Amino acid sequence: MQARRAEVLIIYNGKDISADLAESLMDLSYTDNPSGQLDDLQITLEDKDRKWQGDWSPTIGDSITASLRTISWDKQNEVKTFPLGTFGVDSATLNGPPDTVQIKALSLPAGTTARHEIRSKAWEKVRLKTIAGDIAKRAELTLLYEAPDNPIYDRLEQTEQADMPFLLDLCTKEGIAVKVAAGKLVLFDESVYEQKSTVATLTRGTDNVIGYSFGWSVTEAAYRAAQLVYTTGEGKKKTEVKAVFTPPGAPASGPVLKLNESVSSEAEALRVAKNRLREENKNYGKASLQLPGDIRMAAGLTINIVGWGRYDGKYIIESATHSVGSGGYSTSIEIRKVLGW
Repeated sequence: MQARRAEVLIIYNGKDISADLAESLMDLSYTDNPSGQLDDLQITLEDKDRKWQGDWSPTIGDSITASLRTISWDKQNEVKTFPLGTFGVDSATLNGPPDTVQIKALSLPAGTTARHEIRSKAWEKVRLKTIAGDIAKRAELTLLYEAPDNPIYDRLEQTEQADMPFLLDLCTKEGIAVKVAAGKLVLFDESVYEQKSTVATLTRGTDNVIGYSFGWSVTEAAYRAAQLVYTTGEGKKKTEVKAVFTPPGAPASGPVLKLNESVSSEAEALRVAKNRLREENKNYGKASLQLPGDIRMAAGLTINIVGWGRYDGKYIIESATHSVGSGGYSTSIEIRKVLGW
């Protein structure tokens, strides 16, 4: 009979150091972050022998590939491996006494300049997928374009801005989410992910939920519709047009999100209004849960919540943090209710 446990597996600069690390590992925390934020890995080590301050000291360009292995976690003698991804070391800190070293790494390849190097470039008659492909190539990532739409731009300028912030701003306006994980730059539509089947149902009193937080606020009240005002024509023929997007199932009364942006057609106005409304209404219906370690939990997947009354329903996971330390293996998730449109 095998004891129920979780192990950390680490490949550092191509070398398996899992056994060496086990002697000094205090805790590991991996956060699968929401769109627009890089996944991060944090490792804390006790360093009484000062190995991690000398020859083993982390440097810029170091690469970490990490996994979790669970043994007899859900079933006796069952072994599962949960790949966390490959990360570039971003920082290292020495604290003490006693000496401890904390290494932080991010899901961009080691040495890439996509977050910091300022660039200026202009595109003509270009689609979003082409721009994303150019940025992925410079960042040494493989592009995975899962968005159903591929907008085209007559002219687009990247002016004194780093690649990743530029792409994120562009995709946010288009209602497209951006994720960097496992060596891939992923562009996807969250509304499509919301429609996918759930990976788990968490039922109060049946499933082991260590802690939870549900709530609502007047300041985060959902808008029932979005109204965008734009102009058409030129000179004396210039007129103002109002385009209103109302999602399916919206209440008959409630606040309306007022927008004033430059668009070229009613179709574009409605698309922009829908995207802005989604971004605003995503702030309503958020919650957090603390669970025993659960490798099923990952950003972008959906779960059902049962037994919390008005808070029951289908949620999408915005972020998931998996931690292994002296307290064992645990998972915490930040979730929001799916919008359904």
